[in-house]
Amino acid sequence: MNESDLGRLIEPMMLVDGGQILTTMLLALVLGVAVALVYRASVPGRVLSPAIPNSLVLLAMVSAMVMMTIGNSVARAFALVGALSIVRFRTRLRTAWDISFVFLSLAVGIGCGVLAYQITLLGTVIISLAILALNVLRLTGMRADCVHTLRCDVAPYEGIETKMNAVLERFVRHRWLVEARSLRFGESLSLRYRIVLRGPEQHGTLLRELAGLEGIERVVIDNGEETAEVEEA
Repeated sequence: MNESDLGRLIEPMMLVDGGQILTTMLLALVLGVAVALVYRASVPGRVLSPAIPNSLVLLAMVSAMVMMTIGNSVARAFALVGALSIVRFRTRLRTAWDISFVFLSLAVGIGCGVLAYQITLLGTVIISLAILALNVLRLTGMRADCVHTLRCDVAPYEGIETKMNAVLERFVRHRWLVEARSLRFGESLSLRYRIVLRGPEQHGTLLRELAGLEGIERVVIDNGEETAEVEEA
């Protein structure tokens, strides 16, 4: 390999003028907004922090700018990998569904950044339609936002499980026991269920009914982004 071949390998070969830069960034902005809107429509039961949809938009734009900056330069690509390797991202996403949208936003930005406008535009439209179709079809048979986690810390009182099951039968349509473990060296039992309520606004009533039972030390039920909790005084 001579010096000219090495130079072509190292130096960027994708020359972008001002008009292409403006077009790329605007398209990344528009498609990033589209991804954020589809994400919002796919989780209608959750109260979202503005940081999530806003981050999806900015992620598309930033990744597009990074791809234009790197071009075809191997040296710049390795420099970017080295720079990102020292950054520690500690933010935890709620579900695998959220992670999928992060990858979609990255893919949109990368596609715009390499000037593959047609592939990026058609791919975003097709994937968005697939997401909306999955949200309508409900392959699991129920909406994801209808499934909640219920945790009960129960003292070893006689008949407490029978009383608790009676309350659950009144307010819960489906339930699955996910975990059962002992607390404080066997002094109490922690039960964790996945539940589907009979009514959409029965969280508070279920909490009060369970907390009113003698022997229930604590009741925790998730409610979208937040957690509702009652402890026995």
